[in-house]
Amino acid sequence: MKQPVKLTIPSNSEFLYLGRKVILYFLNFHEVQEDLAFKIVLCIDEACSNIIKHSYEGNTERPIELSLFFEDNLFKVQIRDYGKQCDASKIKPRPLDEIKPGGLGTHFMNSIMDDVVYCTDREEGTLLTMQKKLKTEDFSVPSKA
Repeated sequence: MKQPVKLTIPSNSEFLYLGRKVILYFLNFHEVQEDLAFKIVLCIDEACSNIIKHSYEGNTERPIELSLFFEDNLFKVQIRDYGKQCDASKIKPRPLDEIKPGGLGTHFMNSIMDDVVYCTDREEGTLLTMQKKLKTEDFSVPSKA
């Protein structure tokens, strides 16, 4: 893959807006269809929110590192934290018929993205990698005037 775009934000929910804007700009730059771009941004935002809540347990001073890749119609994002490691075997979306707030982030991530992989083979933290293969029709095509 070509050189990624990297962004580090504090684990403060007030900075998630900045992450969403950068990711949306990146996807728009690569002409990803708008509705798909918003879905991808939602997945990444949910992952970052989970890091703040579960890995950093609300600590607003820790880093969340985002690396965005795009090559050959493949979008990939790596999200790195340095907090409490997750147990990937226990990360499961709650049943959709169970009506209560929260718990749908992993459902969105798994249904929208093609690949969602949690890597915890490090001393601390987790590296989450999500990929989405974009079909040709996913791109907006400029009309010829």
